[in-house]
Amino acid sequence: MGSKDLSAIGQEEFEREQKMIDIDKWLASEQAGYDLCGTSSWCKYCVKAETFPCAKARFREKMESALDEIVDDILEKEDEEKKKTEKKTDENLSDRASARGDANTSDALKELAFEELAEEDLSEKEPKEGYEKVIRYRRSFRARIIQSEKAQDIYTELKNYLLGFGGIHSRMCQGCENFRIAGEKIAKLVVRGKTLWLYLAMSVGELKENPYKAEDVSSVKAHMDTPLRVKITGNRTLKRAKNLLDAFAASRGIANVGCIYTDFHVSYKSDAELIEKGLIKPYTVLIKKRK
Repeated sequence: MGSKDLSAIGQEEFEREQKMIDIDKWLASEQAGYDLCGTSSWCKYCVKAETFPCAKARFREKMESALDEIVDDILEKEDEEKKKTEKKTDENLSDRASARGDANTSDALKELAFEELAEEDLSEKEPKEGYEKVIRYRRSFRARIIQSEKAQDIYTELKNYLLGFGGIHSRMCQGCENFRIAGEKIAKLVVRGKTLWLYLAMSVGELKENPYKAEDVSSVKAHMDTPLRVKITGNRTLKRAKNLLDAFAASRGIANVGCIYTDFHVSYKSDAELIEKGLIKPYTVLIKKRK
């Protein structure tokens, strides 16, 4: 981002904004008791050798945010189309099963049922007739973060924001990262594919409005403690998630005390490296052979 052409912006404007940032940063540093240089969200775009580095870094951040909003719009439209397609597919499968008078599930659902046997060691067993063994990989939360640069960007921002609430502690487990206050789970982060999801210990009914596109997942046993879910795909949905966290904290009387910004980015590792570390676990499933 440091090589972006900023010549379209007048130097006077950059100078004016730099002075404002310097004043705000100095006041905040005095209050915090240490130099806050390098802790702002735009600092990762900073090129210290150029004139007015903070102002230009913040401008680069705004440029990327604007591009992210465009991408978010595209992703949301694609997601809506995908849901419509999946719904039609499910309805077609159900109709076909009913037409056959089949009391059992369709072949597609049977395949999923056999995949649920993943917890059982099938590597030494002979597959059922018409089925074959396939090696699949169970990826831990940490593995998914390591292998997604985009998820790491959002994860770093959101985790720092969560840790800014007073008394909060985090603990990473196999499938997620939990956040607790006085032993009570208030939030968790989950990665599906390369997308980060935030779960909160509140209900959709508590929201007067729902600009966050929050979903109710209370029917899923694993999410009973944190039944409200939001999907985070970019800067715009990240901002919504932070607003939602503010609303949640206010409703629970939790103070936002801030934290020392930490970079949680880690270098990419291959499947083989993560398997060796135990962060990815291969397992055997049975799937129906294709004719």
